[in-house]
Amino acid sequence: MGNTANIVVGMQNEGTLKIAAYGAAESLGVDAGYIKGGVAVSHDETRYAVKVDQAIGAVDMVPTDEKMTIKLSLAEATLSNMALAFGYPDSANSGGTFSFGSKEASQYRTIYINVKGPGGGARKYTFWKCSPTGKTSQAYKLDNETVVDVEFDVLCDTTKTEATRFGCVADSGSDTTPPTVAMTTPAPGGSVAAGTKAPITLTFTEAGMMNEGSLRYGLTSDATIMTLSGSAPAALVAGAITYCAQTKTLTFVPTSNFTAGSYQMVVTTGVKDAAGNRLSAPYFANFTAA
Repeated sequence: MGNTANIVVGMQNEGTLKIAAYGAAESLGVDAGYIKGGVAVSHDETRYAVKVDQAIGAVDMVPTDEKMTIKLSLAEATLSNMALAFGYPDSANSGGTFSFGSKEASQYRTIYINVKGPGGGARKYTFWKCSPTGKTSQAYKLDNETVVDVEFDVLCDTTKTEATRFGCVADSGSDTTPPTVAMTTPAPGGSVAAGTKAPITLTFTEAGMMNEGSLRYGLTSDATIMTLSGSAPAALVAGAITYCAQTKTLTFVPTSNFTAGSYQMVVTTGVKDAAGNRLSAPYFANFTAA
């Protein structure tokens, strides 16, 4: 008998697809926005049939070529999505104008797709090196949406091991436990050297995977990670974050040197794990630069 819990249905409501620069982490990717008709991942291979005189049929099949493609229709017909579909770099879209006419090089992206997995968990597809084919169409019709069709060729990434050069699919089991977080460098209440760009690290405790798309730095309405100065009124410290999925460690590095004073790291309940569990309460940790 089968198990209905293993039936995979549709895409998750949030963070369904992230498109990042080639080699960049999911947290640095751009959400592709609303998608119409889902995402189609196709795989094809060419095999050589080995035949010998002593046998009527083929005695072996040897793979000689392998190809993967990703197809989707973006429901938001923005200029940046059009540039992506045409296979142009982000720089082709500037000042409200998308300019196209001559490509100098192929564009490579890393794509992360999050869907509902079997058993109530989550499933993450990671494709390391993808190139937009430039095959696209946009139709402007009365009483109908204008979607941007995008197609990617998934290339072999020779920087990876041979068994993972196309990508990987990872499942996380059914998980109802909220993740936790703690500042690890320095320890809460500790200090860093003033006049330096000392990194601040946060470590998540989570049985499965974190939703890297939920780790967003800044003061925008959807930001989930902040470093605030202790002076009144508190101000955001300019900087950037990176995330290591293997160690579940987030690192913040300021744009400018820390000045002497007190600071606070803030993590909101917008941070989630791959199963959709949020932090149970906001996290606050103080440190000083001295």
